Amino acid sequence: MNNVLDNISIDKIIIADDHPMFRNALRQSLALEQSGCKIVEAESSESLRTELRQHHDADLLILDLNMPGVEGFSALAYVQKKYPDLPIIMISANDKPETIMHAKHFGALGFVSKSASIEDIRKGLRTVLSGDTYFPYQFNETKFMEQDQTLAETTLQVSELTPQQHKVLSMIKQGLLNKQIAYDLSISEATVKAHVTAIMRKLGVNNRTQAVMKVASIDLND
Repeated sequence: MNNVLDNISIDKIIIADDHPMFRNALRQSLALEQSGCKIVEAESSESLRTELRQHHDADLLILDLNMPGVEGFSALAYVQKKYPDLPIIMISANDKPETIMHAKHFGALGFVSKSASIEDIRKGLRTVLSGDTYFPYQFNETKFMEQDQTLAETTLQVSELTPQQHKVLSMIKQGLLNKQIAYDLSISEATVKAHVTAIMRKLGVNNRTQAVMKVASIDLND
């Protein structure tokens, strides 16, 4: 079997996924075929930001679409904005064509379904690390961009939220009141109000209802 990365020199890969078993399987597969490569793991949006600060020289990020602290493609948009030179492969159980197209639109260089074989995952890694893109479908990108410009703008706005603001926004979407949010997060109501104000400012809306309606359009995790 050919080496997963052929003759490409890879020193460090970050795996961001909240499922330990999947991270472990992927890490073992990579370690077996690239023994000298350091594998860094993150299980949430917050831990990903921490690892990126410490390992900004990584050669590749394998990023799960669904992680704690993430709204839709906001983690991808955040990484793309802060670390534009870092190649990203999106990986998800949601492999609908529109999901894959959004991943490409927001900066991923590849997309691999979690139902794909290990060999397919290796192929995606080889392709992206050799400087090409890896997507399982062909798309009408012009039509997509015309239809989803608002989605792109909203996702970029959401990517500016802090991890705590992500939590608050998620709880607002669940219909929780400030008092309930404060209790669940073990913070004061005043702090919750400050977060809500910051969220509305970053999203460019005037109230909680508008905030929920706006971010509902980027939630593709149904």
